[in-house]
Amino acid sequence: MIPGRPAFQFLSVKDVDGVAVISFLETASMVEGEKVDNLSKELFSLIEGKKYKKVLLNLYNAGYMSSAMLAQLVRLNRKMQELKGKVRLCCLRPPVMEAFKVSQFDRLFELFPDEPSALKKF
Repeated sequence: MIPGRPAFQFLSVKDVDGVAVISFLETASMVEGEKVDNLSKELFSLIEGKKYKKVLLNLYNAGYMSSAMLAQLVRLNRKMQELKGKVRLCCLRPPVMEAFKVSQFDRLFELFPDEPSALKKF
């Protein structure tokens, strides 16, 4: 890692009592194919490298989410199940929440309105 440079290009990570709270830095990364690929590489290397068992994804910056990004979330959910871990999502904006309901992702993921309420459920 280069001093003064963020560890990740697309993610912001903080540890809250053993929970990796991960936020996405830019909305564009939810849409564009190459950025989705790079973001998912960062996300999975973080999970695997730090051995996190509890992950909270803060999706506030996602005004829209492509099907490619939704597929990566499903992949993340499977990975966390393999690791006997948990992934939860919070701060979904109305268009993203609607997409989750239509695609029934709200049954696959535990969704919370904000970080504090999600963190209480770990």
